[in-house]
Amino acid sequence: MLTAGDDTDDRGFSLIDLMVSMSLMAVFMAIFTTGIVQMYRTAGRAEATQAVQGNLDVAFERLDDEVRYAKAISKPDTDGHWVEYLTVDGAAQTCTGLRLQGGLLQRRTWASGATPGSTWNTLASGVSGTFTAGSRADQRQQLTVQLSARFTADDAARETSFQFTALNSDATASKTNDTVCAEGRNQ
Repeated sequence: MLTAGDDTDDRGFSLIDLMVSMSLMAVFMAIFTTGIVQMYRTAGRAEATQAVQGNLDVAFERLDDEVRYAKAISKPDTDGHWVEYLTVDGAAQTCTGLRLQGGLLQRRTWASGATPGSTWNTLASGVSGTFTAGSRADQRQQLTVQLSARFTADDAARETSFQFTALNSDATASKTNDTVCAEGRNQ
């Protein structure tokens, strides 16, 4: 039992003490939540960047192996969104078409002179760009692929340019390949 002379105070917290502590807790929780949300956004952006960059790396590796040994490269269409090239392996002549359509870099192959199938394989997604073709001073043909990729909707576009030299091409092919493998262009 308390007497008038005891110094112990058993009254607890006042309403003001409770309101101040709850306000401080709300501020700290808001800061904590904002930090957690930012970490998730950063992790999501890093994952998206890695996925698109991985697709571009795979596309580059595949095109580097194929275009490097191409016999001829056609001139890209007027928009620069479509190009074909011819590879020769013994007696087999294979045409490969590349197109940039709807944010996809796509590829398909067919036997030279035959009607191409309708199956397109996606090499990379979330990209736009153009193809340009030309020749080096030694008359070997070159294909330049310029791609622009957005890793997330908030990111600025990142530009990537690959230039491939067709080591099996020659001066004659570089002047006569306007329509090499063109049977696939309109299908």
